[in-house]
Amino acid sequence: MKTIVISLLFVFIFPVSSQSVLTLDAGTTLGVLTGTDFCANIITGNGILYGSGNICGGLVSVQQNTSEIPASFELFQNYPNPFNPVTLIKYQIPANSFVSLKLYDQLGREALEIFEGEQNAGYYSIQINAGGLSSGIYYLKVSYGGNFKAIKISLIK
Repeated sequence: MKTIVISLLFVFIFPVSSQSVLTLDAGTTLGVLTGTDFCANIITGNGILYGSGNICGGLVSVQQNTSEIPASFELFQNYPNPFNPVTLIKYQIPANSFVSLKLYDQLGREALEIFEGEQNAGYYSIQINAGGLSSGIYYLKVSYGGNFKAIKISLIK
């Protein structure tokens, strides 16, 4: 019993305060002081909170880092997955280039051209609406500078 009381007293006499950094999205960070009760459901890159939560205490700030250039070409899994009919696609490109985003069915036929054109180096997110497509498994292919990456996504209506 003495050990427990001594341990509790030690915590209250010598509080530790530090700061953690949580990555929310490519190029966006959130600094939270230890002990801060962060209650937001969703926070956007420009600092808007969504959901029934709120910031309950401590200093919380959001900064959008638009000058950061990614080190590599990446395509991230869509969210939500499975989806009906809207989903969010995130990817990053390390240099200016021609970029193509296309959706293919299981037989390899192009089902939807999402984007095709020149893009600057940076972080991107695109919301796609596949309301005109039937339920099933699709493959999203992102082509960049002679390279490509693909992910499998599920549309359930």
